[in-house]
Amino acid sequence: MLLLCLLFTIVSVSLFILYFIEKQKNERSNAAKRRFADMVDVPQSAEFIFIYKRVQQLLAQSREAYDRLSARQENLMTILDNLGEALLITSNDGRIEYVNKSARDLSSKELLGRKISEGIDNYYIGDLLDEVIRTGENQESEINMYYPKRAIMECKIIRVALKEQVKHLILLRDITKEKELEAMRRDFVANVSHELRTPLTSIHGYSETLAEDDLEDKETVYRFLKIIENESARMTRLINDLLDLEKLESGDATFNFEEIELIEVANYVLRIVKPLADEREVILNTDLEEGIFIDGDFDRLVQLLLNLVDNAVKYTAAKEHGPKEVWLRIYAQNNFALIEVEDSGVGIPEESLKHIFERFYRVDKARSRKMGGTGLGLAITRFIVEKHRGSINLESEYGTGTIFKVKLPLKKVFG
Repeated sequence: MLLLCLLFTIVSVSLFILYFIEKQKNERSNAAKRRFADMVDVPQSAEFIFIYKRVQQLLAQSREAYDRLSARQENLMTILDNLGEALLITSNDGRIEYVNKSARDLSSKELLGRKISEGIDNYYIGDLLDEVIRTGENQESEINMYYPKRAIMECKIIRVALKEQVKHLILLRDITKEKELEAMRRDFVANVSHELRTPLTSIHGYSETLAEDDLEDKETVYRFLKIIENESARMTRLINDLLDLEKLESGDATFNFEEIELIEVANYVLRIVKPLADEREVILNTDLEEGIFIDGDFDRLVQLLLNLVDNAVKYTAAKEHGPKEVWLRIYAQNNFALIEVEDSGVGIPEESLKHIFERFYRVDKARSRKMGGTGLGLAITRFIVEKHRGSINLESEYGTGTIFKVKLPLKKVFG
């Protein structure tokens, strides 16, 4: 009996302990459920299944928000990679934390984690960054870069103070073309000033002499007046060529395209140049195919061909020894019309060939001015060719002669 009582007592105590443990578990479970319900914003009395569904919904919304954020970051990176300027971001100790595509192209090394001076071969950028870090003031300067090609860069370093840290933005913009255009403008103004100063000085000097002279020596008066007339005509040619070139370069020049047979252009030019060639004892040879048509502006094509043939005659006439001949050829080849103007003149030195179509470039300045050239004729010729969707090049041997070749799209050929 005692044994049964003891066994009953043990079982009762065990059941009580189990009941107490289960009750504690239920209370903890209910407490956890209430906390979850509060966290996901549902009533505390809601069933676990509703809380679970709400959690799943919130997780899906979080994933969507993360995906949107990732897409925005990716779009931002794409935008920065498509900037024309190189962009680098450094920490306050000068280590590179971000580079866009243009910046990566400035070095053959991996830039992230490096100091500027370790990644990009230009110590001026490092010096500017050190100055920004030291003073806290933004810096800007022009620097020369030599990789991947030689270039002039505008470098800006901007200090950006964030909540808990400082970053530095380094912007590098290629201004090489701007500097070249600036130099071209300076050279252009200097060349125009020089070209105008010479005839103006002559006109002023001879006019002043005539004004102070008794004008009895008719021969001297006539010679001075002739010089004044020639210098005035030279200025007029220069101004007209400048205006024409400006219109061509700016796109303001009008071209009236129509079907043109090139032999008509050639015959028109030959009628103008033939008297000059005869006067200077230069033989004009022609080989002109009929029935070669292009879409072109007749007056501009005349201007183009006249520049080439007139130059050929003048520079051939300047030759002191040997045959004095000029050839004009027009023929069709591979869907193109070809115009060739060849002379047996003084030729062009090899170092001058790449500059020959530049404004005011002259191989022999003294000889060109003596012949009345403005130094703009070939620049104008090149623009006219380009407006006709063609190309122009030349071959020359100094002391032997030069051949200019113009290639224009062919409209049709009649045999």
